[in-house]
Order: sequence, then C-alpha cells, then structure tokens
Amino acid sequence: MPKIVVELDAYVLPDDHAIFKVSPGKTYRFYQEVRRTNVVFLDIRGLNDLAGDPVNWSDVDVLKTIANDRWARELISRERGNEPKGSEGITKTDKTRLGFLKALLGEAKKGDLVVVPADGYGKDVLIGELLDEPWTTVPVESADGEDGAFVYVGRRVRWRAAQPKRLLTGNLIDALHVQTALFQLGRGLHEEIYRLAYRNFVYRNNYVSEFYTSKNHFTSEDSAVLSAWLNGFEVLRNRIESNAPASLPASFAQMGLSKMPDNAAADLTININSPGAFVLKSKSAFSLALMTMLPLAACDSKQIIDDGVEIHLKTVGSADSTCKIDVEDEVRNYAATLSYNRLEEACELGRRARDDAKVTTKARLK
Repeated sequence: MPKIVVELDAYVLPDDHAIFKVSPGKTYRFYQEVRRTNVVFLDIRGLNDLAGDPVNWSDVDVLKTIANDRWARELISRERGNEPKGSEGITKTDKTRLGFLKALLGEAKKGDLVVVPADGYGKDVLIGELLDEPWTTVPVESADGEDGAFVYVGRRVRWRAAQPKRLLTGNLIDALHVQTALFQLGRGLHEEIYRLAYRNFVYRNNYVSEFYTSKNHFTSEDSAVLSAWLNGFEVLRNRIESNAPASLPASFAQMGLSKMPDNAAADLTININSPGAFVLKSKSAFSLALMTMLPLAACDSKQIIDDGVEIHLKTVGSADSTCKIDVEDEVRNYAATLSYNRLEEACELGRRARDDAKVTTKARLK
C-alpha cells in the first residue's frame, strides 16, 4: 500500500530570512492604500518616470529624482507660508532615502516579511510576505492630501497577518515606533512575528507548532487526556534520544504519567481562552512530528507502521525543505518503537483529544 500522506500547514524559513519594518509614510497616511493594494512602497514621487528596468536604474538618476521630489515639496510648503527647511540639490537625507529605497526594492528577498505599523494601539499592524524577486516592482497611484494623486513604486506582498498593536509585546511595539522609514528587525523579534504570520514553522533549527481547542468548557478530563498524550510522546522521544527505548513502560498510559526532567522537555505554552492554544517549541523535529501524530490517530496503527508516513511542508523563499525528512524519520521511529499495541493506545488518546477535547492542528491527512 502507498504511504500515508500528512500535509502540514507549516513553513520552513531560510536561515538568512529577513523581516523589515516599512513605514506607510509620515503620519501613516498611506496605511489604507498599502493595505488595500497589497503593495509596500516608500513616499518617493517620480520614480515611475525613470527609464528602463528598475534593476538598471543608476544611483545618480535615483538620487536626482529623490532630491527633486523633496525640493518640489519644499517649494509648495513655502508657498503655504511655512518656514524654509531645506535647500536645492542632493543632501545627506536624500542619500539616506536612496539606501532605504534600494533595501526595499533590491535587497529584500522574495519570501522576506515586511511589518507595516499603524498609528493607533487598536489598529492592525500588518505582516506581509514579499511575493516577487528583488527589483520586480509595481506602480501604485495614491492620493496625498492636498497635493493630489501621485504614482509610487513598490513591491507586492501577501498579507499573512493583521494584529492590533496593543496585543504585541513591548519590545516589538518599541521597534515599530522608531521613526526610521525602513530597517531590518533584529532576530530577537523574529519568533513573535513568525508566530503571527505562520503559526507553525521551522527557523534556524527551532521547530514550533500550535495545537488548538475550540471547546467552550475545557475540563480537567480534557486536560488529563491531552497532557498524557503530550507527555507520552515526550518520554518516547527522550528514551529514543538516550538510546534507552527498552526502558519504556509497557503501556502508553504509563508513559503519559512518567516523570520527565524539565531540562529534557520541549517548551510548552498553554493559553486556554476558548479558543485556546498550546504552543510547542523544540530544538529537534519533535514539535512537527507531534503535530503529525494527531491526524494519524485516525489511522490504523498497523498501517502507520507497515506503510510509513510521508510529510508535506511548505517553504518560504530559498528555504531547504529537507527537514521534512527529519520529521518523517521522527514519526517512523516513534511508530516502530511503540509497536502496534502502544501505538494503538496513543492513537486512542489522540482520538479522545480530538473528539472530546476538540483539539486540532493545522495538519491533515491528504
């Protein structure tokens, strides 16, 4: 018989994956247009008038465009009675804006993320994935207050998440409040953003998966069933990695109640609010293997062991998907080590978690 196929809504990210904060203009005035058009762009007018492919634009020509745009705005500002703020010709600020533009249009890779801040704590911060290769640009026409409508040049994105600013951590909010128009966010903020954008992911050998419950009244029995299922597999993983599978208890239920040292267990975060979430993070394929085991609970244990399991994952940008082999190996080792009887017990607990506790993952039998 063919292998059982499990499709995971989980994303493998390249090690050099980058996340950029991109401002939607001063006073956030292009926020709605960026959200509506699925295009991120900087507030620079006149780029669409440059000849040729953007990859061939010279820095000199782009700098002139940036300086001319700034000076045209300055003249309008003076006509409105405002104090002079700049001079004609290329300035240090223009060169800085050139750097921002080249980073957005030419350095950010396909698959990199952009985070677009909002002006209020109740408004959504947007997280989008760049859809095209560098220097693949699109024009966007957008109104800019009393000045009228202008054409801007940006890059297409797919919005992956929209989260009210007030629900973000303080460190991320502080980063988004930095006035710089565009910059890369540090790796210390990546996991929070990946949790919002992808939920289940692999990044730099960190495996993260989420389990959900939609049950309105999550009972102590539900908790006990899920805990026994989770801990049983934790014990199994620990004994396999310690080369001591023979020391496993005779039943999976006993495994679920076995002691595990804290420093040997995967990180688990629990938030039961209906809907509630369990977030599992590991330094090995364990998290995604466990995500796989829940839908496998619907299968016959003999079929899992005899026919094997094939995993489908998604990749972002230039990511290498070979870690799916690690997940498949992990699942195969679990099944073979448990053998038919204990695996059937584990599947029965998994079915109870699924049917009674309403626990699900973003994984499905294909």
